[in-house]
Amino acid sequence: MIIVNTANTYNLATSKLTALYPDALAVKYPAKPTPLDYALNADKQVKVSAIFSWDLPMLREVVDDARHYGQQVQIGGPAVIHNEANLQWSDDAVSLSHTHEAEHITGDYPMTWTSRGCIRNCPWCIVPTIEGREMDEYNDLVYAPLILDNNFLACSDSHIERVLQMWSGKKVDWNQGLDARLYTPAFRRLVAQHDVRPITWRFAYDSGGVGRHVQRAVEDLRNNGVTTRRIRIYLLFNHDESIPEATARADEIIAWGASPYPMAYKPLDWLSRDYYISRQWSRSKVIDFRRFYSRPWFWRTGDFANYKPRKGMR
Repeated sequence: MIIVNTANTYNLATSKLTALYPDALAVKYPAKPTPLDYALNADKQVKVSAIFSWDLPMLREVVDDARHYGQQVQIGGPAVIHNEANLQWSDDAVSLSHTHEAEHITGDYPMTWTSRGCIRNCPWCIVPTIEGREMDEYNDLVYAPLILDNNFLACSDSHIERVLQMWSGKKVDWNQGLDARLYTPAFRRLVAQHDVRPITWRFAYDSGGVGRHVQRAVEDLRNNGVTTRRIRIYLLFNHDESIPEATARADEIIAWGASPYPMAYKPLDWLSRDYYISRQWSRSKVIDFRRFYSRPWFWRTGDFANYKPRKGMR
């Protein structure tokens, strides 16, 4: 068996597949299986995972090569599921997997899921189309410092309690961000009660409608001793807002006492690893905005309107 990760980042799915099939050949981006790899692959099975839509061109290359060498291919991952209609081949050598038994393989991984799904329906987010809007809470909890849940606070009180009990005395990072609309001081106190130790508190301020909720969460954390450095606010930009509107949200985050984490929007079918540029932005402004608001030494000492990048930074 050959397992291929087409993403240029850590892929939990391919790590679990490798644990499930320890004799498999694991190939990581940017490498691809060679003709010799295919020749020595006795069971003729190839499993390929794509996390992001810009991983799909490489996934296509791997699939086409594997088919050429007579392999049976199984593809999966968020980008594959969301773009399923555009991933069709003329024979039955390729199958698509929405779920896999490797999902619940335990091991010493840097990240984990305790639930799937999200009750929201944000237009820029892939979760509603691949995981749905109902919460699927896992029973087989395994500790890892990074929790990938899409909306941890939308889980039941009993599930949240079970997770905090397992993470007691250990570090945690709700890496996808907590839903500020569901955050309460009671949750912060529960985290402290179980001696769970957040590395960073993360929320998202992706549109104007959630600003007051983010502000309330940030102010509660700051009033209880959490520093600016340890409160990160995901800031989607380059979507359908103007540059002044995005700048205003970033400046609000700073004024509330948190750190912005700018994330440039890309459509869910965007196939390039390069930037997507929406109609109200330019390439230079996307690069400048991301650079300025991701570096505290810039936004602590100046404002974006007066930011002048050094030559060669774009």
